[in-house]
Amino acid sequence: MEFGMKRIIASVRVVAVMKKLYTGAPVTVATISSELKLSPSYVEQIVSKLGKAKIVRGQKGPGGGYHLCKPESETSVAEVIRAVTIIPHSSIFDPVLVALDSVLVSQLSDAKISTP
Repeated sequence: MEFGMKRIIASVRVVAVMKKLYTGAPVTVATISSELKLSPSYVEQIVSKLGKAKIVRGQKGPGGGYHLCKPESETSVAEVIRAVTIIPHSSIFDPVLVALDSVLVSQLSDAKISTP
């Protein structure tokens, strides 16, 4: 995926909604999609990338969906950005990502995360 603000914002919102809804049972793409008013295929693309980065873990079959890989700890906004974008090594964005390493998705979860 290319570097795109819409995708970054959507991805952070997906993780925030998962943190809000996660009770230990998998959260479905349909639930996330409905909560954020995003298409299921778009959410699936995002959670696929988040899965490769080990932010979420998929569970197939009946009752399947996605689990947070570290529900007891925190995921930074920078982790999410790195998961869903291709950022060149030694990028001009490095200082921004370093700053966002200290901004946790849960800090944003306290704000309204529904459709802007």
